[in-house]
Amino acid sequence: MQTVGITVFHIIVTMIALLAMSLLMGKRHMGELTPLDFIVSITIGTVAGAGIVDPSIDLATVVISIVVIGFAQFIISWVTMKNRKFQHSIMFEPTVIIENGIIIKANLQKVKLPLESVFGLLRDKGIFDINEVELAILEPHGKLSILKKAEYQPLNATQLNFTVRPNKILTPVIIEGELQTKNLEQMGFSALQIEELGKQYKDTLANVFVAFMDQNRKLYVINQDAQETGIFRH
Repeated sequence: MQTVGITVFHIIVTMIALLAMSLLMGKRHMGELTPLDFIVSITIGTVAGAGIVDPSIDLATVVISIVVIGFAQFIISWVTMKNRKFQHSIMFEPTVIIENGIIIKANLQKVKLPLESVFGLLRDKGIFDINEVELAILEPHGKLSILKKAEYQPLNATQLNFTVRPNKILTPVIIEGELQTKNLEQMGFSALQIEELGKQYKDTLANVFVAFMDQNRKLYVINQDAQETGIFRH
C-alpha cells in the first residue's frame, strides 16, 4: 500500500513538472513537432515514465531532469529565433513538391515522401486531380500548403464587383455569469466602463451562459438554457 502511495505521489509531481515545462516551451511546441521537439518529447517521456514506474528512482532527480531538458529546449528555441542559420541547421525547410501540376521527383526523394503519401495529402485538401495544383509546398511540420490554379479557384466578391459587409468578430465578454475583463479591455473599454457594465447587469449576469460582443459593441446573449435571449447595443 505504501508503494502505491509513493507511485501516485510520483505521478502527481511528475505531471505538474510536465505541465510547467509544456507552458514554458510555448504554443509552438504544442502546435507543430520539429525534430528538436520530437527528441525533447521522447526524452522527457522516458525520464517521466522511469520515475513513475520505478519508485526507487529519486523523485527530485526526475523533476530536475525534466526541468533541465525543458530549459535546454527553451534556450535552443530562443537561439533559433535569433539565428536563422542555426535554425535552418536543426529544422526542416519548406519544400516545393508540385509545380504547375507536375510532381518534382527530386524534392520528394529529398524529403523522403512516398508518392502515395502525396496523393493522400492532396485528398485531405479535397484535390483529386493533380492538374488543379499550381503549387504545393510541404511545410516543416509535415502539412501540405496548396495554391490552386486560377481557373480552379472559386470566384470572390472582388472579381464579381460585389460590395460585401465586413465580417463580424465576436468576442466572448461574459462566460457563465462572469464578465471577461481582459477581453473587454482589449475591445477598448475603460476600467470605469467595465465597472458600469457590471453594475448594469449584476442582476442578470448569473443567468447568462455566454455573451459575445462584435466590433460595433452589439451584444449577443445566450442564457443558461442555451437559448438566445436577445440582441442589444450599448
